Amino acid sequence: MDFNPEIIKVTSELVNHVGKKSVEAIFDKIRAVKKKGNQEEVINSLEEIINELISDKNQLIQITQVYEEQLITQKLSDKDIDYITNSIVPLLESLLQQSDNEDAEKLRQNIDIFKPILSKETFNILQILGFNFKQAIGEPLTKLIESLISSKIPPTGEKAIDLQMLNEQKQVEYLKVVQDEEYYQRLLRIYGQQ
Repeated sequence: MDFNPEIIKVTSELVNHVGKKSVEAIFDKIRAVKKKGNQEEVINSLEEIINELISDKNQLIQITQVYEEQLITQKLSDKDIDYITNSIVPLLESLLQQSDNEDAEKLRQNIDIFKPILSKETFNILQILGFNFKQAIGEPLTKLIESLISSKIPPTGEKAIDLQMLNEQKQVEYLKVVQDEEYYQRLLRIYGQQ
């Protein structure tokens, strides 16, 4: 299972925070302060404890907000689910109508099979079980499209030089093969020219 580094950091802070600020530890501080006897010193110490508690409360609120943000980014809203379930099937059917492919009918049948899976109920059930659609589908799809686009960009700079060097090395190896008759005949058989 892949954990978000932000969640791990916040969880660590929470455990640290809870561990050092137990109720018993706070009462121990109050008892120690009361034993001092000097009223002004007791008041100052109690104010200090109160300020620490307020600071702790603010830190816990911040940690809670980070957890909420992380959960919100992982969960699809009802509006998102409605949009996906109401849009994806018609979109796929529209794409199939434009296709004259013989496999189009098989694809239409497959879409009919997937319609119940692409329902709002299924999305909600999977999310309740902890499925993260954005991580499971969105991130790989983003990486796939990024690599597809990157593969279409002609190499420049150092990549172009590396590619040219590899081509030159390939030519050198072909020349070595041509110099040996046995290797050359094998190469011709591989390429079906003999």
